[in-house]
Amino acid sequence: MDEIESIVKEKKNNQEKKFTLKEFGGAFGDWGTLIPYIIGYISIVGLHPAGIFLCLGITNIVLGLRYNLPLPVQPQKTIGAIAISTKWAPNMVISTGFGTGIIWLLLGFSKKLNNVVKLIPIVSVRGIQLGLALLLGHNSIIMFSDNLLLGFISVAIILIFIKSKKIPSAIILTIFGVILLIVNGVFQSKSIWFSLPIFEFHIPTWDNLFWGMIYAGFGQLFLTLTNVMVATVILIRDLFPNKSDKIDANSLSFNMGVLNTISPFVGGIPLCHGSGGLAAQYAFGARSGGSMILEGIMEIVLGLFFSNTLFIIFSEFPQAILGAMLLYTATLLVKVSFKEYNSKNLPIILLSATFAYFFNISIGFLVGLGLNYILKAMKYLT
Repeated sequence: MDEIESIVKEKKNNQEKKFTLKEFGGAFGDWGTLIPYIIGYISIVGLHPAGIFLCLGITNIVLGLRYNLPLPVQPQKTIGAIAISTKWAPNMVISTGFGTGIIWLLLGFSKKLNNVVKLIPIVSVRGIQLGLALLLGHNSIIMFSDNLLLGFISVAIILIFIKSKKIPSAIILTIFGVILLIVNGVFQSKSIWFSLPIFEFHIPTWDNLFWGMIYAGFGQLFLTLTNVMVATVILIRDLFPNKSDKIDANSLSFNMGVLNTISPFVGGIPLCHGSGGLAAQYAFGARSGGSMILEGIMEIVLGLFFSNTLFIIFSEFPQAILGAMLLYTATLLVKVSFKEYNSKNLPIILLSATFAYFFNISIGFLVGLGLNYILKAMKYLT
């Protein structure tokens, strides 16, 4: 009897620890990465914040309850970068997200995902990461030039807070942008009001699904398979060794499949799991699913009751600040793309990036993959 009471007491204590101040701080951990994409999707692509925030909120709460781990979802960065840099229509975004969702579901059900990951050489993925950085950087410079002074100030803020684990520069820049909107009279106190959301229901089209997958979707799949899924599973094993048996590549794939086949219909953005978001939340104090539940509650409140206010803020958000954010994102991608750099695989990275930049991500990946196998056949690569 005493043993049962002890187990119940321990379980109760664990439940209480889900909602500490540290967990609340951890809830903001991945917002530094999330915010630039959300602003881009709203201000450039034209998606409404209600669907974006509601889908994010529900997903975070469900995953927090299911795994009791900080397992945040992040924008699918390849799709996001292409959509923002080339100003996709909203239906192209949701159709592409739906297409990836179908594939993730099939891969999750197949239980063969770990074997698929082993077939993809990481150097081919590095090439499309560099190409993605070039695309994102090109568009960010155009946005940056909208107001050079504001752009350089924004870059200075990023450099000042670049090593801060407590205050992500993206959050500082978002606050800075809102302050400028208030000072310039674009955003006023009367703009803040409690209101029910406006949902935009979308139906994916075959045409947008096909071209969206060609331009970005397939490239995103390869990137997620190698650089996100594997990294996320490994990081969970490192940070939470006692809970690592709950997560594998197949379960992550199933999660993303369900999410991306449902959320597009209400205007949700393409999402995936990411090791970066997990690392950021952990650094800010997240140790359980409580951080995700708290984040989800905040996102649902924002989406349900303040979506019109958010739409005004992000639609008018200073382009130079967003350009600086995306420029910093591009530099991080450049850094990652040369992670396995050496003189022998450099041609693969550069050629893949070139084709990705001038044509599209999927072609860039296939070119890099083909060159990789050719060089291995010639015994140039081991």
